[in-house]
Amino acid sequence: MKRSVLSALALALTTLLPQGAAAQTEQDFINAFGGEWYVFEPSQRQDGDVCAITLSKERKDDLLPAVTKGCAAPLSTADSWLINQGQIVLSAGEDVLAVMGGNQFRITGELSGSSTSLVIERAQGDGNSARIAAALRKHKCYYLGFGQDCAEKSDLSIPEMAGEPPVATIRTLANLNARAQPRRDAATIGNIAQGTEVRVNQCLTASDGPWCRARIGENVIWLAMTALRQDEWPIVTYRAVAPGE
Repeated sequence: MKRSVLSALALALTTLLPQGAAAQTEQDFINAFGGEWYVFEPSQRQDGDVCAITLSKERKDDLLPAVTKGCAAPLSTADSWLINQGQIVLSAGEDVLAVMGGNQFRITGELSGSSTSLVIERAQGDGNSARIAAALRKHKCYYLGFGQDCAEKSDLSIPEMAGEPPVATIRTLANLNARAQPRRDAATIGNIAQGTEVRVNQCLTASDGPWCRARIGENVIWLAMTALRQDEWPIVTYRAVAPGE
């Protein structure tokens, strides 16, 4: 995908720029979003290595270099980045690899020319992983939705896709916010009631646990598999439905 289509892509994603951002310079945003980023999703790593992406804060030959290590293709080919209409754009030569929106700790979008979503984060995640980890240390387990039963390790497994196109079915264990992107600060599209079965078409791993994507009507939604109930109890919000269950 060539750079000439950047504007159309950018309008489809959540903006990076906060209100009042007009007073900030391009270099301010380069400084804010430059540096080390990581991809925690195993399928986007090469040979199990950590996928690291360094976004340079200094231009070279009028470009902002990007350097990757341990990433699978096509991320491994990224060699430059820029900010266009409030979006982070990763490119390989003249080809756009991804156009992403988010915040200074997590940016999300899709790999260009595919339906594969991408989550890129700082090493420490976006803060939610630390909150969930602290709650888990305190309570010693994830609870199953609204109940008091501890989840088994298998309850936290990412649903396995099957069929063509690949899909899986999950059943919600709590009432869930449906997000426009796999970020907890992304727009809420609606609420999925406890006990609802949802067909998902992609799941990926982020610092705060798995997220799964579904299409409901005209909307693409994302559901986080882990959450804090009443800001206190770490819970599993859904699990895969086994065939025949």
